[in-house]
Amino acid sequence: KTLTMEVVIAESRHALSNRSHSKRNLRVVCISDTHGKHRSLDMPDGDILIHAGDYTQFGKRSDAEDFNLWLGELPYKHKVVVQGNHEFNASWKKEVASILSNATFLCQSSCEIEGLCVFGTNFFWPCKGDNPYYHAIPDNTDILISHGPAKGYVDIRARSNSHQAAGDGLLQEGSGCATLLEYVRRIGPRVVVSGHIHSARGVAEGSGAEEGTTFVNAANAGGDEIYAMGTPPMVLHI
Repeated sequence: KTLTMEVVIAESRHALSNRSHSKRNLRVVCISDTHGKHRSLDMPDGDILIHAGDYTQFGKRSDAEDFNLWLGELPYKHKVVVQGNHEFNASWKKEVASILSNATFLCQSSCEIEGLCVFGTNFFWPCKGDNPYYHAIPDNTDILISHGPAKGYVDIRARSNSHQAAGDGLLQEGSGCATLLEYVRRIGPRVVVSGHIHSARGVAEGSGAEEGTTFVNAANAGGDEIYAMGTPPMVLHI
């Protein structure tokens, strides 16, 4: 059995100075980039499940529908999902909230879970300038979910001819979004959960202006085949 990565999340600098949190003992299970292979995962116990996008392969509606059935079989009290690039242009993208009836679907929106403010972005390719859609991220966000990672944290991938052939937009090293990073600096969430860059899966602690934020790339794809499940879920302790 593959061991699950477990990470303890501390209070962010903004939470410590501006917010009053009671002590929690929450297990937040993070997955991403399952690409229709969700049933291959060995899911750990937890209170909250976060899927950071790409739950289908090339936007197949059948993947989304089975993903929703699978979500309904899982025992987590709260389940949160955002869009990835594979869903972003799907013909059914305006129906996502109804298709994913067994989860809270966040798209430029937030919800409160166990006293935590959780915000999920739509999918955006990295921006060179400001992204006005990021203005919607609340200042009190504790968990920020964005399919694409922020620049400089869990965003470096190894070059691969097979990925190049797939044309999945994953070729550049250090290809996270600098604009998203600027908003992370301003808001200071406790956690940023992302995926998208499969080989960048991991955890990084913010430093300098990002100190107090933990960056998580929860991508599960990474097996022998480009979209095979290669890594287990991550568990965050909050």
